[in-house]
Amino acid sequence: MKKLIEREKTFNGFIEARREINSSVDGYAFPAVFESYKKKAAEGDVVAQDVLAYYYKEGVRGYLRENYSKYLKWEILSGANGNSFAIEKLQFLFGYAYDYLVGHEDFAYIKYLNDIDEYNYIPVMGQFICAKLVEKMELDEKSLALEREQGDPYRAEVYRDVRKAIDEILDYVVAEMKKTKKK
Repeated sequence: MKKLIEREKTFNGFIEARREINSSVDGYAFPAVFESYKKKAAEGDVVAQDVLAYYYKEGVRGYLRENYSKYLKWEILSGANGNSFAIEKLQFLFGYAYDYLVGHEDFAYIKYLNDIDEYNYIPVMGQFICAKLVEKMELDEKSLALEREQGDPYRAEVYRDVRKAIDEILDYVVAEMKKTKKK
């Protein structure tokens, strides 16, 4: 698993990327700038992945239609790749998964192996959840970046499908976290 990146670093990168993309809308350069971020995201840039998630969630009038499915996929990929800020934004979706992990009979052992404390439990456990979701959902940065652009506004089915995937991976997350060794 990739190393977690500090929230401050990923947050500042996100703000800077949004500033650049937002300024491109006024000058009609949005398509080219957005494509450059898709290329960066496909190459593994976690901030680019996170900022793409943001724009797919919100859409950009006249340029990009909202796509809730792509929003979740990019956010999960970014989290799996170590983006602490992206993981923080997925708390609404992962809340019950955190409860499951913390309540697990082996949590004391998991906590010890993964250096989990009250300050880092969300990013540490969230990255494990994201990584298993990437496997389960068969997500790939390069393929996602090449997908045809189309609108897909929020639908409860998309949310339910991800929740179902989370349910299906939780025991695998526990098993993976029990394999981790302190560095």
